[in-house]
Amino acid sequence: MRPRRRGHDGAGHVRGRAGSPPDVAAADEHAPLRFELVADDDDPADDDLPEPRAPAVVPAPGGGSPGPRRRWYAHPVPWVAAVTALALGGSFLATRVIEAAQRVEVAALDGGLRPIEAPLEVSWSVPLDPGGAVIAGPGVVVTHGDGLTAYAVDDGTPVWRSEAVGELATCVPRADRSPTEVVVCLTPRDGPGVLLTVVQAASGRTLGERVVEVVGQAVVPVGDADVVRARWDEGDVVLVREEAATGVVRWERRVERERSGSMQLAVRSAGSGIVLDVDRGVVTLMAPGVVATFTEDGTVLKEGDVWTVVRLPDGRYVGNEYGSGTTTVFTAAGEPRVEVRGRAVEAPLSDGSVPGVLLMNTFRGVAGVDAVTGAPLWTLATTGSRPVVRVDGLVVLRTETTLHGVDVASGALRWESSLTDGATWPALTDGRSLLVAEGEGGRRQHLVSIALADGTVEWRWPIPERTYHAFTSEGRLFLLGTDRLSAVS
Repeated sequence: MRPRRRGHDGAGHVRGRAGSPPDVAAADEHAPLRFELVADDDDPADDDLPEPRAPAVVPAPGGGSPGPRRRWYAHPVPWVAAVTALALGGSFLATRVIEAAQRVEVAALDGGLRPIEAPLEVSWSVPLDPGGAVIAGPGVVVTHGDGLTAYAVDDGTPVWRSEAVGELATCVPRADRSPTEVVVCLTPRDGPGVLLTVVQAASGRTLGERVVEVVGQAVVPVGDADVVRARWDEGDVVLVREEAATGVVRWERRVERERSGSMQLAVRSAGSGIVLDVDRGVVTLMAPGVVATFTEDGTVLKEGDVWTVVRLPDGRYVGNEYGSGTTTVFTAAGEPRVEVRGRAVEAPLSDGSVPGVLLMNTFRGVAGVDAVTGAPLWTLATTGSRPVVRVDGLVVLRTETTLHGVDVASGALRWESSLTDGATWPALTDGRSLLVAEGEGGRRQHLVSIALADGTVEWRWPIPERTYHAFTSEGRLFLLGTDRLSAVS
């Protein structure tokens, strides 16, 4: 296996400057670098690569045997330094961004918890309308039934109640998104448009009410007090980010409708309406003949193809085109900078530690690559695993019933832990322990606390009956049941 740097073959991209050979020195400084892991069985250069080592296992604190494990291999790459040197011309800015990246407090993350010192217990619980929503705000959680009711996060004390919206309204954001300063509710009208009502989450005060033109429910909160909404206009889609309460426009983009074959996936996915989502720092738009991905500031990342893109903790973006085995790393300004074979697999819960390493799924397993150059650093031979948490230099990879704690910098396996049965709840953490749902026969039965230091099971806590989801807000754990909202500590 060896690195190859490839130029873009698409229109408008050149392999070198006019009159110059297509080498690295002559490459367009604005064109993305491209690296590829290539497996050539008959290539003599492969003979120079080291044989796979025995599993690189970091002993648990205090010593002791880590126990039997699957075969996991770490493949050091001796030519990383050479590859990195070739890419230095376009890497200084990205390096400065990475070096300046700040670690994020775990409790402030979606899925982050305050320190948990003992097995859990329900600290307070309130009734919940089966068809209503739950929205997280600063210091409160807001329930929607025949009105809006806010409860204090710490003790469940009712803080305010608003009759500004009725039970026919749809209120956002979802409970598992970061707390926002406003609750946005959409109510159908007899005439054109929908009634958009904005309520201050902390006080319950109605900040604004206006009729807006929108397709379906294509209104999504973004930032602390804004929304993005989409509408059709003469066959194209107009996407607007605006202040939720007043409608003051932050930015507006028109995405032209196409009917080419590349749009067929978008047509099938969106039906006759518009799919709009804001998640992990990226705005995704999909409609018949229209597909585009933007930053929250309105910069176009990709248009005309279906992409999955997320914002990294250091402000850059990483993503893949649907059906492609190549990952693109974008700068914080949204410019493509590095391309590398493999699909990015960033953990949904990450504190930004070890920002110099990106995680990829490749045909050989999970790999760590240099975040500046895309050069491979290590590979773990595993299949069917996905990262669920990345904190303090450790990434936890999950398969159906097994968790693997892996050192992000080196790829060394620190520990492995088995579960009775996998469950679909998101993993949660306080930075010291990992909370996952463990089930049996397809039913969630326990929350399990696993020490991130060594993978040992600390305790199991029975999940209350009729509980179907868990989320965090300001470091507190909440359980959603069919008819109750419960805070757990």
